[in-house]
Amino acid sequence: MNKNKLPIEGKLPTRWEIYYYTLMGNFNYWLRMLVRNQTVKTGDFQEADVGIINEIQGGDVSKNIEIIKYLSENPLNSAIIETSKIGAPIIKLGDGSMPRVMLTAGVHGNELPPQIAAINLINELNETSVNGTVYIIPFSAPKASAQNSKLYNGENLNLVADTQGTPTNTILNMALELQIDALADFHATSTHPKKDAVIYFLNIQSSKMAVYINKKSNSELMALIYNPGTLIAAANNKNIPTILCEVKSSDGVASNEAIEVSHNQMKEFLNYHGII
Repeated sequence: MNKNKLPIEGKLPTRWEIYYYTLMGNFNYWLRMLVRNQTVKTGDFQEADVGIINEIQGGDVSKNIEIIKYLSENPLNSAIIETSKIGAPIIKLGDGSMPRVMLTAGVHGNELPPQIAAINLINELNETSVNGTVYIIPFSAPKASAQNSKLYNGENLNLVADTQGTPTNTILNMALELQIDALADFHATSTHPKKDAVIYFLNIQSSKMAVYINKKSNSELMALIYNPGTLIAAANNKNIPTILCEVKSSDGVASNEAIEVSHNQMKEFLNYHGII
């Protein structure tokens, strides 16, 4: 089997492909557990830097009451919400050193638990030092989040990440510009797969991350059905290892349980890379 060959668009992974990449991910996981390297924090503490992606249309996320009711009132959250009115906020934590990872949420504006969890994670990381650098985009399409809508201007952003000018393509280009080492995209699911899950692209780097999160967060491991328009596929096609995490939740609402599951998935992604 050629491990670098991409599956045909829309084709389900074969049983042997799933077996191979799951095996590689599990081997890496148990090797990590055997060695149990301890991360030594070396970076100086730096407060969160709230930036903006002007190319993505903003929206007043404070109008989404279901999001706001779960967020604490503090200056950092206020800055993120105000920035979202202009464009997609991107929050940098760390000193710019490697590893550099990116977390995204809100590709579908009505999938709320990951967006709330991302804000909570920003606040948590803002109180400590991190190894390397974390970039978090809690609202990938603020206009859709403000409207509590899955679609952005009538478009499913997780089908057009390979299309120039779309918000997800803009995020992909920013990840390339920032020389991101790995990217994790966080969603909520009310239909398929309708379960807490971590989805990997068919390569070893992606499967290693996914198996680690699968075991640490009790999220079911699943292989990606290839479509070049998904952010996970578009990023992996540009040599950025990527995974997608799902948390079970109804559209347009959140719960403390779903937020916590998404938050844990995010932290295990950071743990995998030795960020925290």
